[in-house]
Amino acid sequence: VAAGSVAYMGPFMAEFRKDLLKTWTEELDRKGVQHGEDVTVTHTTGDPVVIQQWHLYGLPSDPLSVENGIILFNSSRWPLCIDPQGQANAWIKSMQREHNLCITKLSDKDYGKQLENSIRMGHPCLLENVGEELDPMLEPLLLRQTFMSGNTTMIKLGENNVPWDDNFRLFLTTKLPNPHYSPETCVKVGLLNFFITPSGLEDQLLAKIVGKERKDLEDEKKQLTASNAQMAKDLKELQDTILRMLQEAEGDILEQEDLIITLERSKVKSEEINLKVAEAKQTEVIIDEARSKYRPVAFNGSTLFFCVASLSMVDPMYQYSLQWFNNLFLAGIDNAEPSEDLDERLHNLIEYFTYSFYNNVCRSLFEAHKLMFSFSLCIALLRSRNQINELEYRFLLAGPTSTVKGNPNPAPDWLTDQSWSDIQYIAQHLPAFEGFDKEFAAEIPHYRGYFDDADAHRYPIHGDWNDKLTMMEKLIICRCLRADKVVQGMQDYVSKHMDEKFIIPPPFDLAGSFKDSDATSPLIFVLVTGADPMADLLKFADTMKMSKKLHAISLGQGQGKKAEMMIQEGVERGSWVLLQNCH
Repeated sequence: VAAGSVAYMGPFMAEFRKDLLKTWTEELDRKGVQHGEDVTVTHTTGDPVVIQQWHLYGLPSDPLSVENGIILFNSSRWPLCIDPQGQANAWIKSMQREHNLCITKLSDKDYGKQLENSIRMGHPCLLENVGEELDPMLEPLLLRQTFMSGNTTMIKLGENNVPWDDNFRLFLTTKLPNPHYSPETCVKVGLLNFFITPSGLEDQLLAKIVGKERKDLEDEKKQLTASNAQMAKDLKELQDTILRMLQEAEGDILEQEDLIITLERSKVKSEEINLKVAEAKQTEVIIDEARSKYRPVAFNGSTLFFCVASLSMVDPMYQYSLQWFNNLFLAGIDNAEPSEDLDERLHNLIEYFTYSFYNNVCRSLFEAHKLMFSFSLCIALLRSRNQINELEYRFLLAGPTSTVKGNPNPAPDWLTDQSWSDIQYIAQHLPAFEGFDKEFAAEIPHYRGYFDDADAHRYPIHGDWNDKLTMMEKLIICRCLRADKVVQGMQDYVSKHMDEKFIIPPPFDLAGSFKDSDATSPLIFVLVTGADPMADLLKFADTMKMSKKLHAISLGQGQGKKAEMMIQEGVERGSWVLLQNCH
């Protein structure tokens, strides 16, 4: 099972891995193969001491990331990490820095030379930002096609034969969120899916907010984690020493004085360590209880990030990095209204960051997508509180998934057959609407009024149904009878469950955008035909007393070097640079 996990699980998300593991264990049971209760790769192959050290280097503590780390170091193939948020990249850099890690990209002119030097010296090498096609030059390296030349192990890299050092390690990472690698590529590398999980991000955000709000707690937590890792390491070394001495002992072990003394010392040391570990666990429980009070803020933040991450399915331009999100989160902690009361402070943090997040994302959306984002944000937050019926939500978005047979249309003069079919569908498939088709047929005049009303999305449902149906369910009726009013119904829905300010997109605010940027985060204007922000920018530069330090250049053939020099001069002198006509 461990071998199968290392060989096949890497590319998949956590849920699929669980299903795969469940299938394997069921198959083992069916064939009468005995196995332990926990057959996860973490339990069968992971070393708790090593895993704790990985966490200290920055590996997220969620089970998926831990499994990825184990697979990475146990696979016979070089790892290629699918890492859109840069988590694996940061972890590898931190972990291998002390081993003279070489960092390069396939786009670097001298990447082949850097790779050669790493192989020759036995240093690890990280190839960043690889695409869906790998350089053919890497093939002998990926397949480890070493050969002997005299007494020296060699490998062919391009046109050169390079001396091979067994200490060399290769890591590859890609920022593509959903890459499509050919089967030929997949068999040469070990694909690992490092796409961040909600629980993993929640833990990271918790560490950030506790580090800001209660730095003493976070420092104590880090110190405790490092101490636990060291004690576990010492205990393992003691056990290994005893086993080695027992193996090497000759004759009667009771006559081996050195062995007996070592055993006595080890016993005392082991008891000391176990006592400290027990104390540390009690302390850790106290610290975790104190930290957990800030978890609602971290949970809210994690929910928001995964909401915005899904926007790339609407338009590929909508890509939001984890680094941008983290910076926004930290700024929210700094700018939220302070309070001595913890509950009030947590409320202020959640309210401020949610609206700040909405403003920042809306700034980068096309007008047509802003209400959709507001509604998606509202649904994501309600879903995180288990307040969304998924069957109802799916119907609202997609409509009926099958045709239904029932009674004939009771009002063919104004009710379309499709609308009547939808009403019968919800009555048969959505529990909240059981019997609604009969209610509708019995109250045709009322629903004719609903159909004709200018504000149909706010028109009351007949009788008790108006009180027992939720706002989502009323939206579903609106979809069946007056689909043209669903958008306005969604606006009311967001206003009720969040606030009216979440359906009023913020106007273009150059000063606010400038405030949220920094020297290493440029402002990018995505323009439609006829739009020109130059006048607004000149006016803002004048307001900021930077009009004489604003330098503009229109990019085109031969302008690249000039633009580079202008940026370099801007870095040195603190001026603004405007690059026009970018593609």
